[in-house]
Amino acid sequence: MQDCDFHCRVAQLKGFARRGIGFFRRQTPSFKLMLERRALHGLATGLSMQYNSIYATLLGADVVQLGSLQSVGNAMGALAGLPAGWFIDYYSLKKVFLLGTAFLAASRLLYSAASHWAYLYVGIVLFYLGMRVTCTSCTVTCASELTNEDRATGRGFCRTLASPVALFAPLLAAWIISRFGGISVEGLRPLYIIQTLVFLGIFVLLWTQLSGERGPRRSGGGESILSGFAEVFKQGPDVVRLMLMMGLLELPWMITQTFMPLYAHEAKGANEFLLGGIAMAYALVPMVASIPLGRLADRHGRKKLLFVIAPLAYFANLCLVFAPASGVGASLSLLLYGVLFGFNSIAMALASSMAAEIMPQGQMGRWIGIVSLFRSLVSIPAPFVGGLIWRHMGPQYVFFVAIAIDAFVRLPLLALTRETLHLVRE
Repeated sequence: MQDCDFHCRVAQLKGFARRGIGFFRRQTPSFKLMLERRALHGLATGLSMQYNSIYATLLGADVVQLGSLQSVGNAMGALAGLPAGWFIDYYSLKKVFLLGTAFLAASRLLYSAASHWAYLYVGIVLFYLGMRVTCTSCTVTCASELTNEDRATGRGFCRTLASPVALFAPLLAAWIISRFGGISVEGLRPLYIIQTLVFLGIFVLLWTQLSGERGPRRSGGGESILSGFAEVFKQGPDVVRLMLMMGLLELPWMITQTFMPLYAHEAKGANEFLLGGIAMAYALVPMVASIPLGRLADRHGRKKLLFVIAPLAYFANLCLVFAPASGVGASLSLLLYGVLFGFNSIAMALASSMAAEIMPQGQMGRWIGIVSLFRSLVSIPAPFVGGLIWRHMGPQYVFFVAIAIDAFVRLPLLALTRETLHLVRE
């Protein structure tokens, strides 16, 4: 009986592998190119994710200046989305893609050469411009190259390919930093040099292999667009509640995101390997738990699971704040922070499912655009506010305030919003 079960599982795995290979082979060269780009992009961005705030402070920034730096980046990301789509429609996907990648390479080059934190303003503006433009270009490419029957599988391929890279990049970054003298300006500069080279490699890859120059595509008049967006808000009070809830889902953690590595390093003695371990733990949880928790949400409802997951992020922040100042206890507490906070990305995916289910299919594009813009706008002041809290109240209060905003503002909004699992859309 056990041999039968074993052989059945082996046969299932072989069938899964054959279907995966078959799916990959029938895709267009442009989609295969996007898979390569996604892996290289994830490697580049993952190298410095845990160290950008530390690097800025080593170059002389205080916590308020650090917050303002990140707020400028968030503002640029929020404002660049619509122009990126417009340029793709009116000019050329390939040209816009190459421009965004060039912005990313220039940004990392500026970071590697910066002698003062103020020079990072230009670097972070270029980085968020490049991120928004390249992400929009990648989305447009995949939407054009995948058939409806392959679209969900294609997204799964991208996630599957990106997950090992997300686990590997922090460990590679820690090794590089240790080879160049530890967490210091000189120890961190090589990360940005390597990022520059990787983005230049992506630029060459797109330039030589991406095809499909697109001519201009004109859309309807401004009046019809504005009236179309107005139609979205006629779907009932849940629309506004859900939009606010989606924005507030990220707000508390946008306040803490910039300051977590700095706090872990300065207050808890985290070195480059422990910071890399936190990032790996954070990336591992969605990879392991997304599918089973998604099935639970499909069976019992999104709201229930969102209420269950919320305290995990609170406990993560408490693990960070109350971790010992050094030693094995500090390491275990910080790794537990990474594991628990990893569930927050699953919560964001569940909330996105609610957003998709509350709106009729014919208005979905406008609705998702509104939600994305609102979330981006909410994120603009968050790091600056975090810097003010750090300076005037104390570092630990950055994390306490984030818990309070989520528990006393977002969760009540969630409670007032209907469960969307069994809603029937028009």
